[in-house]
Amino acid sequence: MNMELSPKFAKQNFEGEAGSYHSWSTTEFPLLAQSKVAAGLLVLKPAGFVLPHSADSSKLGFVLQGEQGSVGLVLPNSKTHSNQEIVVGLQAGDVIPVPLGSFSWWYNHGESDLIILFLGETSNAYVPGEFSYFFLTGALGMLGGFSTEFISKAFNINETEATTLAKAQTGASKKSKCTHEVPT
Repeated sequence: MNMELSPKFAKQNFEGEAGSYHSWSTTEFPLLAQSKVAAGLLVLKPAGFVLPHSADSSKLGFVLQGEQGSVGLVLPNSKTHSNQEIVVGLQAGDVIPVPLGSFSWWYNHGESDLIILFLGETSNAYVPGEFSYFFLTGALGMLGGFSTEFISKAFNINETEATTLAKAQTGASKKSKCTHEVPT
């Protein structure tokens, strides 16, 4: 069996004012699909923010570059932190586990790019060898598929707030001023 093992560059999936996301495609690198391993690279510019989202696989985030970032995680299956947000500070050298079923957001507080490499096993993923992401809000968000009446009832907010929650964000990432306290 001949295997193509030459280095492959990641393809850019998204770029915006907050940064970019790159991944290695199973069509360009079939060994990923065969081994059911996925890889993605998040590059967050200063003040870059990735909206809350979930993936169809567990993964590890390796912080390759950056001195001041943070991640917020909601771990629904955790015995000690079930449905509570955990906010963790990030810097180069950190490794962050992101379990299947969790929701996360990512923010760069620093003056230089925050670069995170994600690796994960994808045997049960929608596309083995690739991560699929599911955003809660924004243009790609799941809440956009529900009526404002439903959202307002489900979250106990008025319809104006429901419209803002589901429709105001036009992308998957943005420049923002983070309001969360980050542990040091």
